[in-house]
Amino acid sequence: MEIVSGSLVCVLGLILFMGMIFLASSFRIVQEEKRLSVYRLGRYLGDKGPGLVMLIPIIDRGVLKEAGATGKIPGLRFSGAVGEARTPVYREGRVVLAGEEWDAMSRDPISAGQRVRVVRVIVEVEKE
Repeated sequence: MEIVSGSLVCVLGLILFMGMIFLASSFRIVQEEKRLSVYRLGRYLGDKGPGLVMLIPIIDRGVLKEAGATGKIPGLRFSGAVGEARTPVYREGRVVLAGEEWDAMSRDPISAGQRVRVVRVIVEVEKE
């Protein structure tokens, strides 16, 4: 009888220990300048944080990223950024900013090779 009760205590202790590990792994603290992109079974749920964020262990996956990093070139502030026109730019064209080529348009014609400055940024999106 004592062997059975000792085994039962060990099993219950193991279950309690595993539960505490799962509970501890479900909480994340996200810093002020970061966000946690949460994926549940591979589907994007959104960005969480800053602060305390709870995830479901094994089911949820959190990916840490810089706040506002989506769509930005590291180190580049779009407004006022200076680049060079790759092609003639008027209704459409291509410019180089921070070593990357972008679609661009201008109110006035700009010839290829001229320096350009970003006035505003337009982001085109579609349904996910």
